[in-house]
Amino acid sequence: MRNHAPGPSPGIHFMPREGISMSKRVRASLIGLSLAAAAGVAVPLLVQGPPAEAAVRKHVSADYTLLRRAPHSYVLGTAYRNWTVDVQGEQSGGYRWGRVYGDLNACLWTFAEAVAGSASAADGCGAAATLPTSVFTNGQIGGSADDGATVATVARAGCSTWDGSHIRGYGNVQPWKVPAVASSPLNGRIAIGQTVLWRYVSRDGKWVMIRDPRADSTDGVGQQGWYFIPRNCLPATLPG
Repeated sequence: MRNHAPGPSPGIHFMPREGISMSKRVRASLIGLSLAAAAGVAVPLLVQGPPAEAAVRKHVSADYTLLRRAPHSYVLGTAYRNWTVDVQGEQSGGYRWGRVYGDLNACLWTFAEAVAGSASAADGCGAAATLPTSVFTNGQIGGSADDGATVATVARAGCSTWDGSHIRGYGNVQPWKVPAVASSPLNGRIAIGQTVLWRYVSRDGKWVMIRDPRADSTDGVGQQGWYFIPRNCLPATLPG
């Protein structure tokens, strides 16, 4: 897996608050917005907190850690051991806002106890923000406030397996992109016909974030429970 830390590329970028002077950080954000627009990525105007403090460079110290759109909210991807994360600002509900590198190079919320390090880094994200569901979903969202809706898997065209019976999953697909970009493949424990809990469909309609109830329950150790599978591994009509 890649663990470099390049400069910002088209991905999730956020508009600065009104009234902030045209500092280097703001000019960098505007450049990022222009790149995102050119790439066809919807960039929402978000309500943000105070300007962020200087970033601290850390690395993922767990086997993996789930990345979220806000503390204790929707899972948008996964960072793996030794990936670089530049966190900034104070903790919120046990999470830190910052730029995640590896396969993503995007600004997301990371579980604070899953990263370690103290080197200084440039502010790569601006003030902390929450990503609207309209940016990373096609509007299809299942389940309750903190879990998905139960559905049985099926083998429609395009549903791939890694051993002939168990569905191949992916830790990341960058669900805000159209088309999404799958990376970090994993050999899941979900056999065709078994149930999962589906949470949302990616913006391009090709992927679904699911939770596997058979996976390990500890975030960061063992088989991760939240990840993406192809949309065609679930029925054409999804239960709410």
